[in-house]
Amino acid sequence: MHFVGKILVVLQLVLSVLFLAFAAVVYNTHMSWRDAYNKQKQAAAKSADEKNTVLADYDRFKNEMTAKVNAAEGRAAQVDANNKALEAQLAQVQKTRDENAVALKAAGESAEIAHEEALARWDEAAILRKLKHDQAMKLNEQQETITRLEDQVHNSALSLGTAVAKNKDLLGQNSTLRQALEAAGITADAAELAARTSPPPRVDGKILENRPPRRQGASELVEISLGSDDGLKKGHEMSIYRAGGKDGQLSKYLGRMKIVKTEPDRAVGEVIESSRNGVIQKGDNVTTKL
Repeated sequence: MHFVGKILVVLQLVLSVLFLAFAAVVYNTHMSWRDAYNKQKQAAAKSADEKNTVLADYDRFKNEMTAKVNAAEGRAAQVDANNKALEAQLAQVQKTRDENAVALKAAGESAEIAHEEALARWDEAAILRKLKHDQAMKLNEQQETITRLEDQVHNSALSLGTAVAKNKDLLGQNSTLRQALEAAGITADAAELAARTSPPPRVDGKILENRPPRRQGASELVEISLGSDDGLKKGHEMSIYRAGGKDGQLSKYLGRMKIVKTEPDRAVGEVIESSRNGVIQKGDNVTTKL
């Protein structure tokens, strides 16, 4: 084949490929515009439906408002008719009043004076009757109040006498019970009794301070690092000991103590002298586990 023919064949092939690509681009563009057109058409249809719905709602609202306006106009007409009827009645009443005024004036000044005096006497009598009635009502209320208060005083006196007698009886029983408890060597302190009935918690602490007895026959007091937040109560008993040292010294039991005062993080105990087994010092240990 001639060289120019080969070039023409190659050129034709290239043009064919370009035409095919152009056709594909045109087809894709056509399909994109078609999809866009369909979407716009659907949107237009939806807008038309919404418009129809809004127009239907508007027509319904318009009809309702028209009916309400017509009803209001009917009521207004009825009210206007009633007002006219009342104005006619008022005119008639005014006319009758004017005629009565003329007739009353014609009766003369003497009749008017007599009428006014009679009215004054009537008003005075009415005022006196009202005052009498009010005074009678107040008197009845005061009498009822006095009777009610007398009943309350009588009932209160009876209740007070009963309460005094019961109180006297309870005081006597309380005194007898306290004497019996003291004679049996049992404390009458409610907090201490409650502590005795409930076991102390299992806790360990330290002696913060120790105070010697203030008078002969009294017991030594110690302040410890445990308190009511740890579950201790007045009346609980604890053991006192000194821990052994690193040099091989053994722990030593020093005695027992009874809690006499508690605070959230502190407590004061009284050493039970009969259980003492040595000198108690600051830093010694206390426990309820022994």
